Amino acid sequence: MRCPRRLVWWAAIALVVSACGTGQDGGTTRTACGTGKPATGPPITVGAIVTASGGIDFSSATTAAKAYFDCVNAGGGIGGRPVEYLVEDDGLNPQKASALATKLAGNKDLVALVGGSSFVACGVSGPIWEQNGLFDVLAVGVPRDCFESPRISPVNAGPRVSAVAAAQYAVEVKGARRVAQISNRVPNVGDWTQDGVRAYLRSKGLTSAGDVLHDPGIKDATAVLLEAMRGRPDAIILQDPAPDDAAILKAAQAQGLRDKVTFVCLTPCYDTTFPGQVGSYWEGFVSNSEFTLLDATTPDNKLWRRVMDEYADDKAPRDSFSQGGFLAAKIFVDTLVKTGGTIDRASVSRALSEVKGFRSDLLCAPWYFGRAARHNANHDTRYVEMKGGGWSKIKDCTPTQDPDLAPILREEKQLGLTG
Repeated sequence: MRCPRRLVWWAAIALVVSACGTGQDGGTTRTACGTGKPATGPPITVGAIVTASGGIDFSSATTAAKAYFDCVNAGGGIGGRPVEYLVEDDGLNPQKASALATKLAGNKDLVALVGGSSFVACGVSGPIWEQNGLFDVLAVGVPRDCFESPRISPVNAGPRVSAVAAAQYAVEVKGARRVAQISNRVPNVGDWTQDGVRAYLRSKGLTSAGDVLHDPGIKDATAVLLEAMRGRPDAIILQDPAPDDAAILKAAQAQGLRDKVTFVCLTPCYDTTFPGQVGSYWEGFVSNSEFTLLDATTPDNKLWRRVMDEYADDKAPRDSFSQGGFLAAKIFVDTLVKTGGTIDRASVSRALSEVKGFRSDLLCAPWYFGRAARHNANHDTRYVEMKGGGWSKIKDCTPTQDPDLAPILREEKQLGLTG
């Protein structure tokens, strides 16, 4: 297969870097897509836990991470060694997630977790990673536990930050004063997310107009919508996976609510297929975006698209969480390329724990792992609106006003994590 190539900012430190794969050249580590030789050395084993069934499918992140690793392997691997990627589906079951985390941690060849996206794993996996000396570069953190572990650092902003950002738009741009929320009742997901919006509303002297929690996988979207409408909201924040959000919008169209209520969505709505799912009735509908625009022509985003086109199925989603999976994998590879030397669990954990100020055009601000007690590096987000059957940016990087971010912002400054 062909490997996409480009030069990036590592040139400043005398490293010539192309898209994927690394080799050794006179003792200087560099990427080696140009060799045209697939990696054949002993594999470097990494893992991920994903929720891909059980009513929710967030597997676009691991699909993209795998595509990037496949590109790395085709271009020479990391120092001639291919990445072996073990992906496990927790089926939205915490007990299964715990068993899978134990299984992965017990694999002595495993050096790190990369690109995962689970609704239920972080609460059980975080302690297991700590007990076994592992670090997790998570693509899509969903429940609260993903953002409150010293061993897990998501590259996404998370549903709480995205929800608060959506509420900010409704209040500060659209003038909403009665905000309702619709989310699922997965523990430490919907309740935690809605708590964030309520905290933001209180900071503005406002109160919630009524919040709805439902079982994952909406069966009756009209009933859920009508429950949210009982408080007579002028805005509703949609906090579900995209299929459920689309079902709510179709129910709202049947009720003729477009010009009566402002609907704002979290990042899951922002994918290339969503406008086609809900139709032109929702022209102007706004979604939060945790990464750069899907069609941005910036270097890392172009690389993501090219890697997906060459190493993933045509039907694989090109959505924000695919961007997250790609970015998590790239952070891992870039870190190992710059580190060099022995690659084992201890050395990889040490290298990841020292990552600070990682810059990518997919993000508004530098990402870090560091030795922070909590991680929510991605907390400045963008806004997009449906336009002409696609999406258009309407507001660029905007700090999120979640009061819960205060200790994280202090730690970033104290530890110099973003510099």
